[in-house]
Amino acid sequence: MAAFDLVFLDCDSTLSAVEGIDELALRRGIDVAELTARAMAGELPLEDVYGERLRRIRPTADDLEWLAGRYREAEVPGVRAAVKALQAAGVEVHVLSGGLLRPVRDFAMGLGVPAPQVHAVPFTPPALPADAEGKEASAAWEAAVEAACAHPLARNGGKPELIETVAAAAGVAPERRLLLGDGASDLEAAGTVGLFVGFGGVAEREAVRAGAGAWLPGPSLEPLIELVLG
Repeated sequence: MAAFDLVFLDCDSTLSAVEGIDELALRRGIDVAELTARAMAGELPLEDVYGERLRRIRPTADDLEWLAGRYREAEVPGVRAAVKALQAAGVEVHVLSGGLLRPVRDFAMGLGVPAPQVHAVPFTPPALPADAEGKEASAAWEAAVEAACAHPLARNGGKPELIETVAAAAGVAPERRLLLGDGASDLEAAGTVGLFVGFGGVAEREAVRAGAGAWLPGPSLEPLIELVLG
């Protein structure tokens, strides 16, 4: 019998060795890595940087499709084996990410996680001509950014909320839940699960390591199988 019935997996720097928003920025010739790193380290509130990064990057539908491929290219070793083993044992696996929904969902589905069990930030780029400029274009982009920022996973405190919502629907008690992640937004959800597992295979953050109930140093995620299945 598995030690946990419900497992939540972060995506960026956990299932894949990239931070999706940083990859989109680099594709545009922009650098937002410092903002991302400070948010993941808990030095800045996530909501203070989420909209700012999207405003700078303005990712298109083509960019989002491209990012799904980048996630796949940078897949962390052992991810597929872990997901398959947990699901075979009857464990419900969810991906819980502050990344953008379309690329995270496409990547996660490729790992075998059903679409309804992928939770990330919906973002729909405005339907504008490629060379659109001016107030109308700016207003359309601002509306798209604000809609994304209204989602719980675009701010601190969103992951605990989503975990409680999913777990309540599944009828799973806190002690039967596990969360794996690398950042401050994962650590703040530790109180909603029976075990928070920190992952340092991509980015090792001391606060996350100190606050985790278990630690996986990487590079592979296969040791997660033993933690969940015992």
